[in-house]
Amino acid sequence: MQEKNQKFGHLLLIIVVLTWGANYGIIKSAFQDFSPVLFGAIRFTLCGLLVLAITYKWEKGVSIQKKDFWKVAWVGLLGIGVYQVIWSVGLNLTSASNSALILSTTPLWGGLYVHLVEKESVRKRQYLYMLVSLFGVMLVILKPTARLHFSPDTLAGDLLTLIAALFAAVFLSAWSKPLLKIYSPLRLMGYCMMIGSLVLWLAVPFLATPVALNQVGAKSWWVLGYAILLSGIIGHVSYYGGIERLGVTRSMVYLYFIPLWAILFNYLLGEKIFPQQILGGILILLSTHRVLRSS
Repeated sequence: MQEKNQKFGHLLLIIVVLTWGANYGIIKSAFQDFSPVLFGAIRFTLCGLLVLAITYKWEKGVSIQKKDFWKVAWVGLLGIGVYQVIWSVGLNLTSASNSALILSTTPLWGGLYVHLVEKESVRKRQYLYMLVSLFGVMLVILKPTARLHFSPDTLAGDLLTLIAALFAAVFLSAWSKPLLKIYSPLRLMGYCMMIGSLVLWLAVPFLATPVALNQVGAKSWWVLGYAILLSGIIGHVSYYGGIERLGVTRSMVYLYFIPLWAILFNYLLGEKIFPQQILGGILILLSTHRVLRSS
């Protein structure tokens, strides 16, 4: 039964890779009409409402215990709300390549946190394989037309992106694990999305430009629908389902596949794939397989 449960956990994380990997290539087209923070505020508000409605229908209730409220609130505030704001601001202050590579360190921070703070077993060889995966991600991201550019001009954005990676590793991932022993991924993610959206709405007056909704194109509304249903609800709930069944370290290793799938998805849309990206993909596949085997 436990083996079957773990296989389902792997399936859920494959769904995460497929929905999140295609996410940026699709969502960035909507930023012509929406600022990233406003888009995120609308997205996570509607995601949270829909997830809680589904939870109420399936579980006949959406209550959480009073003693757990602030634990859930901190995951939502920091793991979704503050993370999204920091990431958005950081992206505007650095290059897309810098941002993607720095965010790819998230599994390493997650592994260190659960090992040092929560005493979850993480072997040295797992860190080695994660570093190899990170190198593979670098090869995937840094195609000949892209360059890393770490300089004083990008320092603020790079540091903010690094902080965002830490927030994703600790608050969105590690802090959610004990709560997933009490609440379903649906119920927990529904509350976290709603609470996180409050932070995004508070940031809108400072980081977003006014938008006339009647001037938003039909394509952007379709993209918002995708971001809510697939990468929002299905992707985030599946991620928590994976953590619930496989633990933090094994689940976060799947995040290395996201840049690889993003490249493959963009290839289907007409972008070129370079030999170094193929090599990077092979390194990601082999090293991630070894991490999962050694867990």
